[in-house]
Amino acid sequence: MDDGSTKASSSNAAPDRTPLSPDTENKNFLRSSLKKGNFICTAELVLGRDHNAGEAETFVKEAAQNGINVISLTDLPGGNPALPPEAFVSYVLEHGLTPIAHLTGKDGNRSLLEGRLHALARQGVENILALTGDAQKSGLGGKAKPVYDLDSVLMLWLIRSLRDGVEYNVGTRTAHTTPFSFYAGAVVNPFKIREPDLMMQLYKLQLKVAVGAEYIITQLGYNLRKLYELKQYMDREGMGHVPVLANIYVPTAKVAQMMQAGEVAGCVVTDELIKRLEKEKKPQRLERAALMVAAVQDLGFAGAHIGGFGLTCRDFLTLRERAAEIGRDWRNHIDELVFPAPGEFYLLPPNGDGLSRRNGEYQVTRLKPRASFSQRMSEMVHRYFIKDGSFGARFFKARIAVTPQQNGDASWRHGFWYKLLEPASLYRKATLGCVGCGDCLQDHLNYAGCSMRWCYKELRNGPCGGSRVDGTCEAHPDLPCIWNLVYLGTLAVGDDPQKFAHVLVPPRDWCLDKTNALANRFVGLDNLCKRTEVAVPCKTASTNAKLNESSITNNEDTSPYADHR
Repeated sequence: MDDGSTKASSSNAAPDRTPLSPDTENKNFLRSSLKKGNFICTAELVLGRDHNAGEAETFVKEAAQNGINVISLTDLPGGNPALPPEAFVSYVLEHGLTPIAHLTGKDGNRSLLEGRLHALARQGVENILALTGDAQKSGLGGKAKPVYDLDSVLMLWLIRSLRDGVEYNVGTRTAHTTPFSFYAGAVVNPFKIREPDLMMQLYKLQLKVAVGAEYIITQLGYNLRKLYELKQYMDREGMGHVPVLANIYVPTAKVAQMMQAGEVAGCVVTDELIKRLEKEKKPQRLERAALMVAAVQDLGFAGAHIGGFGLTCRDFLTLRERAAEIGRDWRNHIDELVFPAPGEFYLLPPNGDGLSRRNGEYQVTRLKPRASFSQRMSEMVHRYFIKDGSFGARFFKARIAVTPQQNGDASWRHGFWYKLLEPASLYRKATLGCVGCGDCLQDHLNYAGCSMRWCYKELRNGPCGGSRVDGTCEAHPDLPCIWNLVYLGTLAVGDDPQKFAHVLVPPRDWCLDKTNALANRFVGLDNLCKRTEVAVPCKTASTNAKLNESSITNNEDTSPYADHR
């Protein structure tokens, strides 16, 4: 096989796709393949903790000789030190292959992330996979400091900005960065087994697409029914035009046990799968992966993102060729592709063939959780004293208004009315765990808890994909994921959690750190006026161009929670 497409060769095979060569007019093999609808297999290469990357170089050389055209390069995976992708992309390009550079926000702030993107642009790398990043685990002298200045959504926002060029000041002169044609991708974890975890993943996916994600790669998982539901959800919610690559990871029993124990974030691995892996050798593991490749191609996925510990180039080719032989016969082996967890939540009802009913109704709960006393109290105070137009907002805005001339100094923060609002900070700290960021988004979270305090990664636009199967935090398993509580808290006060799919919260403004958030709200310094309502771009002839713009929307209410508003 001389290209990255998985071709069928049996009577049960899926429809053949037009082969592509990396020597096409568009040198970006990933972009051109997805644009033309060719099923593509990409290979993930995990870079290790050494500048001597001999094994990685060998894999790339063999890939170039065997028609593996797209190589995905990780960015310090697992929260450990490693060679970053920008140090290896040139080697991939030199061998005529197309790289996907992973970019995470865990190790650098927004300035460094922009610098890294400029470095990748200088090397001609278009494909970026934006991820929030795993929790920190190790480093020289102990665990490294987590950064997470931008989450995956805000990195997509940064990438979109750099496509057109960012305006900035050099003294009194205005300058622009040189535009670059980035092809931005994002990740979603559709394998969550609890309703809050799964729905917040899907809402954040919508937000990612609205902000600029042009292709999606899923988290690894071992439940084809969940993958199928993801595809149905995307079709229903206006994202069917966005290509999705299913992440197909070939695990050993030991690696699967590590995943189940939470040592690899966000993975769902059942006891039954581990039992089978303990009895299997590599050929059986590759066969299951080949079945999955054949299945996702038949179900309309854009490609397969293939990886695995110790997976060689020869293994990759064997897997791809075997998948082509299997074709549509994967349906006779559904028990090798669906490993359900006990009590698992599914978005759609079962269909009888091991998958879900395509046109079934969403199975989201119709019961409202009970709001806590502090949440009810905070909501009431917000409604009458903080919300724009309320008595409290009108009263304090008139007394602590800040002129443009005063914005450059902090003298207004020493006045009587500012000090009168100091008890508000004490209340937030006592009831919500406020850390004093000064750029509060509690109203957006319906006062269910502070994500700056209770989220290890301080995320502002929804959860990461790393929460554990019981809904606890990836980094702090003794604590629930705050975004699960936000989902339940939003329902508890009668609001619609689907709002998290449509509102982009800007990054934290560190100029406001340790200042009074309520005062900042009244004078218009916090994030409230900077939040943007966004919508998934419609599929048109100029879809790629429209992906660079977030549409202001006034959508009709089609949410499954419409009766809870």
